[in-house]
Amino acid sequence: MAESKVSARSYLLFADESNTGTYKVVACLTSNAITSSNNVIDASSKCGDDYEPGPNFKQTIKAEGFAIDQTGAESKDSYDMLYSLHVAKTKFAIKMGPSSPSAGNVTYGGTATDLVFISNWDLTAPDKEDVKFTATFEVVNPPLSQARVTS
Repeated sequence: MAESKVSARSYLLFADESNTGTYKVVACLTSNAITSSNNVIDASSKCGDDYEPGPNFKQTIKAEGFAIDQTGAESKDSYDMLYSLHVAKTKFAIKMGPSSPSAGNVTYGGTATDLVFISNWDLTAPDKEDVKFTATFEVVNPPLSQARVTS
């Protein structure tokens, strides 16, 4: 079985802000991550420790990147689009994975039911640096779908 590492540089986040099936890359990210968690029920007693998975499953996607300005037809989603989605409390489709998936790659999201909303949005403009944004995307109905590319 052949294997290869997945390059983080090409592991991108894509948003479909209008839920039409057309995804645009979330521009100029410096990092992006998916976090999943289950709550834990402590069922321990004097008979011994016992922990069970609880009913709550939560997923978030966090992204950080450089703000970019675009003229003409936008080809990427950047800080201004994310801010508009955040303020409007819009639920929209998202996916995360390689920019050009090949056999064996895994992608997350990318279906009409993989919806998120932006729970946190920050814009920072420190002196002598480029403007950066951070956003936290809450998955509406976790878990995100996962797909392995077969060809």
